[in-house]
Amino acid sequence: MPHAYAIEVTDIDSRRDGAVGPSYDFTFTSHDDLNEIVARVQRRGLFDHNESKAFVTGLKLLGGVMLNHRGEPLFAEFGPAFKEFMTKLKSGAKAQEAEA
Repeated sequence: MPHAYAIEVTDIDSRRDGAVGPSYDFTFTSHDDLNEIVARVQRRGLFDHNESKAFVTGLKLLGGVMLNHRGEPLFAEFGPAFKEFMTKLKSGAKAQEAEA
């Protein structure tokens, strides 16, 4: 069952002219439970609490777009490297869980 998420990006720093920065929001779905993945990454201690959330969210967003557009020339060179990275990331998680 897919999981649905909402993302809001808001510029929280004032601009030089004192104006409030723009913001945007969007929704997306994933077959993965991002909260569970964040928890796993946090248990591994790869990043601090906030970076773990940014890493997982960014990775899942990028992976989803790449999957939807896998035939695009833009991803021709990056696709295989991304797949290799994901395999390495997942195998490291499995090795660490086996140690625990």
